Amino acid sequence: PEVPSTGMVVVDEEQFRSLPASIATARAYRALALDDLPAAVKHARQALKLASEQDHLRHTQATALLGLAQYASGDLEGAERSLVDFQANMRKTGDILTAIGIAFLLADIRMALGRPREAESTYQQALQLAASQGEPMPIGTADLYRGMSELYCEWRDLEAATQYLLTSKKLGEQAALPGWQHRVCVAQARISQARSDLDGALDLLDEAERQYIRAPLPDVRPVAALKARVWTRQGRLTEALAWAREQGLSVDDDLSYLREFEHVTLAMVLIARYKSDRADGSIHEAMRLLERLLQAAEAGGR
Repeated sequence: PEVPSTGMVVVDEEQFRSLPASIATARAYRALALDDLPAAVKHARQALKLASEQDHLRHTQATALLGLAQYASGDLEGAERSLVDFQANMRKTGDILTAIGIAFLLADIRMALGRPREAESTYQQALQLAASQGEPMPIGTADLYRGMSELYCEWRDLEAATQYLLTSKKLGEQAALPGWQHRVCVAQARISQARSDLDGALDLLDEAERQYIRAPLPDVRPVAALKARVWTRQGRLTEALAWAREQGLSVDDDLSYLREFEHVTLAMVLIARYKSDRADGSIHEAMRLLERLLQAAEAGGR
């Protein structure tokens, strides 16, 4: 082993050289866990600069962390670039499970960017990759079918949405990523809501809450907000307004992508309140909030 001028003995020179990149990667992971998104992006970029071209592991880790931090920040185009790079590296190194697992996040990003057909292609390509692995179906496959269900529900093709969800359920947890049961309940609730079975949708969302497991991925469509939307359709504005108060939501909040779904939901509640009791303040507040949300969405390409 070489002995640096500090007198410290380096037993593993390769690990020593990669230490700065490892530290930056760890800092990015910690910042992401603490929802300090600017710090997460900064440390992930630093890790990418520090990792040598030969250090594939740390380069790949930093790329994934950067993509997740960009996603949570609302920089969806940047997140897409990072995660496409990450997925390509996973396929190159033969890590098929991770390549499949990242597909539903990429599809979600492409939906938010207004490119649903690309989202569908993302799922289809991942399903082909999963099928090429043979039986049993790889972990993550059940989530691909669940994602296809939500996509077709968005297109109001409820028969196809139902069939994709049934396939996901048949594959079951053994072919799913952690938190799959929660996501399946949400997908089923969306179909019920689209069929105007609002009570059934609420029962499923209650079950989704019970099944929720906090994950590294940011929760951009919280179940509580989904329930508030159903209450609003039912005319149960007392519950919907109580939800907004409990979440500390206001039309004057600083806007972020992580809370965008909740703020759009708040606008829906305020519009419903105006329709219910002609409270002029509600409609003006909703319009002010929606104008700000529109500017943020346009700035983010959503």
